[in-house]
Amino acid sequence: MSLHDADGSWLPDHQLHVVETLAHVDHTIERLLRLTHDYTERGTITFAEVSNGDRVDVVVREVAPLPQAIPRLVADALTQLRAALEHTLYAEVEATLGRSLTEEEAKTVEMPATCDVSALTQWLGNPRRRRLPALNAGTPLAQRIERLQPFQRRTPDEHPLRLLAVYTNVAKHRAPAVAATRLGAVHPDDPHSDLTAALPLKQGPQPGDGLPLRESDILASAPRGARIPFSVWPTVSLQRPHTGVWAIAADELKLLEEWVRTVAIPVLVTGRHDVGPLPPQLDITVGHRDVRDALATAGRTPAVVRSRDRIAAITGRDGLADFLAFFAERPEAESVRAWLDSLDDPQVIEHVLHLRTVSGRPRELIEAGSELVNEARRYKERIGEQPGPGGSDA
Repeated sequence: MSLHDADGSWLPDHQLHVVETLAHVDHTIERLLRLTHDYTERGTITFAEVSNGDRVDVVVREVAPLPQAIPRLVADALTQLRAALEHTLYAEVEATLGRSLTEEEAKTVEMPATCDVSALTQWLGNPRRRRLPALNAGTPLAQRIERLQPFQRRTPDEHPLRLLAVYTNVAKHRAPAVAATRLGAVHPDDPHSDLTAALPLKQGPQPGDGLPLRESDILASAPRGARIPFSVWPTVSLQRPHTGVWAIAADELKLLEEWVRTVAIPVLVTGRHDVGPLPPQLDITVGHRDVRDALATAGRTPAVVRSRDRIAAITGRDGLADFLAFFAERPEAESVRAWLDSLDDPQVIEHVLHLRTVSGRPRELIEAGSELVNEARRYKERIGEQPGPGGSDA
């Protein structure tokens, strides 16, 4: 990849439209993940205790209904991802021909998703499609389409294009994506406690995809009379329509968004994927006189990564506040919290990661903590110097 590629200049003007579609996808995924996080944080599962001999089982009493905006936002995001591919292909055909397509020609331009070579050969050999020189077998564009086909992978059913096609076909013609609350993990807060995690009988077909979560499922078991805190991690997962496999929604969206943005579109346009990735985060709620100029300041972090950073930062702020409470020279708790809240998520994560790095070296850990205390004190001093409402610096 050259520096020239990294600035997005590989994307020709006739394909700039796809940047705005990808930005819409990113915004939709962010809405979805905020809703998913709010749902799982509200207390998705309620529990009951059931005596079982000399032990007590913790069972699922009720699972909160999944907000139905979630599968519909999934469908919206995936449909727009597929649209980004279709629109890119259409624009590339017109650019190659050097003219607009007729209504009849336009009907033949679609992105195939074939699981064997013969199916692609049949697609390219369609009599009406053969009238478009750009899509004739052996042309650069036909070769690029072939590179992106599911049959190129040893397991075609897991290829991103195959996934995208089946999800959107079902969402358009049958029903929204099948989504459900599932069980990601159960573990005691103290790993040395006498708690036994008891998971549902049938594990999911893929690691980390979440286990079935139903009323009366046993989550954990402990000795009668013991009080052992433990954590339960629910997941919101999607069922792949063609295989029945469950996948965590955020992971599935990350996989498909990243593939379309960093592989499929570059290959369709340039025949390569080793070019600078298009930025996912562009504000399209405002008009841009020049989209290419707007790309220079567009966000480079996808919605799924931002969401994970946001969640990690929420936990990180609490952890940093607890850690700094051990330092006598710290400001009062309210000032520490105000300082932590003033930091953006990457800054919080950076502090947490640094403390983890030096956690086994007491002297460095104390030095790192003292520096954080100093930052909190400097923040308090800056805030104290600012004039209050209606005040002045005079």
